[in-house]
Amino acid sequence: MRKFAGQLINDYLREGRLSANRSNPIGAGSYGTVYQSDRPGYVMKQVHDPDGLYGRNLEDEVNLQAIAAEAGLAPQVAGLEKFPGGVGNRMEMADIRDNYYIMDDLPTAKQNLQIQQQLGELALRGVRLEDRRPANIAFNRTTGRPLQLDFGIAGKVEGSEQVATLAMATADGFSAAGLDDVAGIYRATVMDLLEGGDVADAMDVAKQGFSRLQKLKAPIAGTKDPRVIQMDEIFAALERGQAKFM
Repeated sequence: MRKFAGQLINDYLREGRLSANRSNPIGAGSYGTVYQSDRPGYVMKQVHDPDGLYGRNLEDEVNLQAIAAEAGLAPQVAGLEKFPGGVGNRMEMADIRDNYYIMDDLPTAKQNLQIQQQLGELALRGVRLEDRRPANIAFNRTTGRPLQLDFGIAGKVEGSEQVATLAMATADGFSAAGLDDVAGIYRATVMDLLEGGDVADAMDVAKQGFSRLQKLKAPIAGTKDPRVIQMDEIFAALERGQAKFM
């Protein structure tokens, strides 16, 4: 009984600390509020409304973010606390503010290339991530590498939907790299295969295209770069029906 009473007191005191932190939020939106956790190095994200009311579920969000965090693409998740009715459910995750910043402006072409590369990586892991506005992406202060935030508008994908998700991220990445022609041919090739019901071949082409996108470190100026020439030749062969995406 004494132990139980002690736990109740500790929980009460903890809620007092969290309530004080919540009154001074780090960020707030229509869905939830982010504030300092009672543990150093962590933050809380707490939802305003019952889970599922607007098609969003915090537990699903936690699971999707955990997949991304395992690949180094999102903040590490520390825990999930659920309350009756889903009102006030909250997740605890790593506080990244010391090493990352959020831009006030649109990403540069190089940053957008990196973002699309990461979205492609998530697609390969069966995750479709949407709502990629600047406020939902942080950049490392030292390396410039992006980190994906907010998995509230996301979902699991498989089959043709996974292929399309990977293809769209890859095509957008080619466009960010200055390869609009390559992006157009690649997208059309994958979608034609999907429309014909060739999901396996479409995934093969999508993966091979993404593999080439991953090799790009920055946007390419001009068309004389060997990487551009090689991709142009491959896609030209694809259009003629003479080759697979190699």
